Amino acid sequence: MIKYQLICEEDHEFEGWFGDSAAFESQQESGLLTCPSCGTAGVRRALMAPNLASPKTRKSAPPPEAPNVPAPPNAAALPEEAARRMHALMSEMRALQSKIKDECRDVGDEFAEEARKIHYGEVEAEGIYGKATEEEREALDEEGITVMDIPWLSKDN
Repeated sequence: MIKYQLICEEDHEFEGWFGDSAAFESQQESGLLTCPSCGTAGVRRALMAPNLASPKTRKSAPPPEAPNVPAPPNAAALPEEAARRMHALMSEMRALQSKIKDECRDVGDEFAEEARKIHYGEVEAEGIYGKATEEEREALDEEGITVMDIPWLSKDN
């Protein structure tokens, strides 16, 4: 595995793990490599400083061992078509997240309480999003308040 520091055409920086440099180039050329922040496929390797040992440190320090680096969590090697579909789905999820953030109010951990106020007419109806425990979601369902769980992608996914 090799880790590259990457940068998109919008200057968002992030890391990527690849089997080798050919895997990076293949994904870049096929448009499968996208920025996790903005979704653009205009991604390139950022300049990275090489890790060079000076003659002084080479004599005193033992040679470094190759690290046994596991694949990043939830990594998968997908056939090209599946990777394209996954990319499209991730782009759609990020677009949905942006729409929710733009058009709804983040109520954080007070989601269940705010959903009840809207349902029972205590406050004006509006779109909200936030966090609720499994117990809170079950209680809302029992009260006839429909809510939807949406997987929230982090910016570094």
